Amino acid sequence: MLRQIRSRKPRRGSSVVEFALCAPVLFAVLFGIIEFARMLQIQHTVRQAALEGARAGINLDAQTSDVTTAATNITSIIGIVSPTVTITPNPLLWSSTTITVTVTANAGQNGWLLWFFTAGSNITATITMAREINAVSVSSAS
Repeated sequence: MLRQIRSRKPRRGSSVVEFALCAPVLFAVLFGIIEFARMLQIQHTVRQAALEGARAGINLDAQTSDVTTAATNITSIIGIVSPTVTITPNPLLWSSTTITVTVTANAGQNGWLLWFFTAGSNITATITMAREINAVSVSSAS
């Protein structure tokens, strides 16, 4: 019994050394998982913003400001900083048959922890929808 107690005494500091060696790896993996989840959240939100912007623009009486407002409202929900919304055609005309909305967010500005790894990269989503002009038929007067 005495022999077992003596053999444990010299190893008291080994758990501290093992933790000091493993902790940086553990924290790097943890921060990587958190940042990857944030990038997926931004990617999903940018896609949803492009979809909502295009949905706002398919109406015949839609304006480009309606599309921009719908897209930026979605991106502001999770706090995306300075998204870029591009609308084609700009301005929307009554005769435009499709609308294309592209939303772009800078990954470096919107990351939480590891922004220096994602600096300079953009997350972009593009949605094209047919406008209601295709569904409207105008009868000709005889």
